[in-house]
This record gives sequence, C-alpha cells and structure tokens, in this order.
Amino acid sequence: MTSTDDGDRPVDRFESARNTVLQHRDGGTCFHCQTGGCGQHAWAIEELAHHPGGLKLLRQLGLPIPSDESTEEGQPR
Repeated sequence: MTSTDDGDRPVDRFESARNTVLQHRDGGTCFHCQTGGCGQHAWAIEELAHHPGGLKLLRQLGLPIPSDESTEEGQPR
C-alpha cells in the first residue's frame, strides 16, 4: 500500500480534519497557521461539516458550522 493508494479516503480526510480542529481548540496553532488565519483549520471545519460525527464535534466545540447551499430549503438534495 502506498500513500497514493489511500491518501484520499474519506476516513483519512475526516481524521485529519478532526485532529486539526482539536489542535486549534482554545487558541492552539499548527505549522499551517499564519498571521491572517489558518487555511488548514478552515478546510477542517468545512470537511467535518460533511459528516454527522464531524457536525457533532463542531457543535461540541462551539465552532461555526458552514452552511451547505445544496441542502438549504427549496434546493434539491
């Protein structure tokens, strides 16, 4: 198994996003952080919003949940 074989599995993206969000909780930072913010943290929040367990974690941490335009009222799912 190589990194190119399994690098984009949903479970791997979820785990990476979960770890990133947890690392940033309470003002923590990572090596992606810059003065203007952290693109990795923004990606992680967006990624977690696509998973029921991720939504639960975002709510538990009190983080904003990005709106998904495709699931808004009146839009096809």
